Amino acid sequence: MLICLVLGTVSCSGDLLDINKDPNTSTQLVLPNTLAYSQVSLVSNLLDDPNTNAGAFSRMWYTTELRNYEQNQGTYSASWTNMYSRPLANLQVIIDDAEDNQAGYRAIARLLKAYTFSILVDMYGDVPYFEALNPKITFPKMDQGAAIYADILLEIDQALQELSTHSGPILGDMIYGGNLNNWRKMGNTLKLKMYAQTRKENSINSVQGFNSLIGSDLIAANAADFQLKYGSQQSPNQNRHPLHINHYNQATAYWMDNWTMSNLLNDGTISATTGLRVSYRNVVDPRLRYYVFRQVAGDGSGSVVTCAGGGCPVGLIGSGYLGRDAGDPSAFSNEGALIATFGVYPVGGLVDTNSPKTVTAADGTGRGIFPMLTAFMVKFLHAEMALTTAVNGNPLELMQEGIRLSMNKVRDFGRAEMPSISGSPYEMSESSVNEYLADVALAYNSATTEASRLNIIMTEYQLALWGNGLEAYNNYRRTGFPDFATTAPVMGNPPYPQRFIIPVSELETNPSLSDYSPDPFEPVFWSVP
Repeated sequence: MLICLVLGTVSCSGDLLDINKDPNTSTQLVLPNTLAYSQVSLVSNLLDDPNTNAGAFSRMWYTTELRNYEQNQGTYSASWTNMYSRPLANLQVIIDDAEDNQAGYRAIARLLKAYTFSILVDMYGDVPYFEALNPKITFPKMDQGAAIYADILLEIDQALQELSTHSGPILGDMIYGGNLNNWRKMGNTLKLKMYAQTRKENSINSVQGFNSLIGSDLIAANAADFQLKYGSQQSPNQNRHPLHINHYNQATAYWMDNWTMSNLLNDGTISATTGLRVSYRNVVDPRLRYYVFRQVAGDGSGSVVTCAGGGCPVGLIGSGYLGRDAGDPSAFSNEGALIATFGVYPVGGLVDTNSPKTVTAADGTGRGIFPMLTAFMVKFLHAEMALTTAVNGNPLELMQEGIRLSMNKVRDFGRAEMPSISGSPYEMSESSVNEYLADVALAYNSATTEASRLNIIMTEYQLALWGNGLEAYNNYRRTGFPDFATTAPVMGNPPYPQRFIIPVSELETNPSLSDYSPDPFEPVFWSVP
């Protein structure tokens, strides 16, 4: 479903909590409004600083603010406050106020709350949870990530039970359109992801939990992916994908990371600083045209300044693929109309058809998506678990299934948002996908250690995740792969951030947190072997 800021009975204003407190307002009318607002505000908050910074830490893109991982205690002030006061507060209202015959609304809200807190734990490690949404408690205490994860798993089970008792339509569901079967798949898949996330931690029996879910009702097809789809409207109410808004206006705040583009081009690039190949593949990734759009044909005639002082692992790629190496301190001017930017997937931009142009708000549809849990994620997580634990499965076959699901998802999305690509020489072909899969299989079968094979699985997973920096950041901290820190390390070799920093505004105003001292280099509980 497309996001609409005003939809008959569904309003995405910031006053939904006030509506819920109005005794003269029917709960039947309030629930759709609150659910819609919660979903939109959740994804909008995730796509702001959290996804931007996690993607930069994961080498998807480069930002000047975080080129050397320079977080501070003010970096996440807005997103932290907004996440608790908007989606989470509204979801708790649904859980608390839904009537007995509205169990489906309560279940969906519980699943969304579970997903949100799982992400908060993944990003921050420890957060207020058990007391956080209690209106009687002004200053909630800090809770340990492991305890939160354990409770989230119980909350998911309760939500799945509630889903089975609901009858009747669900209105205001911007993600699944009220399809409770898909919500059930989402809940099972979230549990599966959490078990994979904790495979190196002992408090949760991850292998047993993962095995118990493999044969259950999971997200197995792209049509059931847990994602929010944006609209194409620019006025009077903007509802396009935030990355389309930010990057299709020549005022982009960040560049494509050269490590990622080298791993899409696969042209044999050798790192100038390590002497190693940046990519293990030998054929172009068929998703390249869908992921990256070139605004110029060559190197920008020298207008894009990179590696001004030398020492870049990759440096200027050329052929219009103008990005940055992580840590590049080069000064820059207004390069927004020159650098490579997002393509059609996942922001609703353009497919690259070898016709570079300066993109504007009129290019593409803006009907982008933010994939949070997908069919291809299930396959990649299963491949990782099959390689590293006692979970059954063939890692290579599972990885290939994940790659193919990703390819199909990207191709179909391109057809829908840019129909002119269908049947053209620039559309992803089945033969190109098969050639890519064979190339990856060759690399995997040539790998002689579990670590080198895990690197291939996680690199392919990251490429499939394009646009979702949160899960890429999780994967790197959990596994240590992809191996960009080895093949193309960040210039200056700064210490790697293991978690986000809880804002000082929260620590100074909440006396329950007065003794809490956030350490961005302390691993979150599930990344400790």
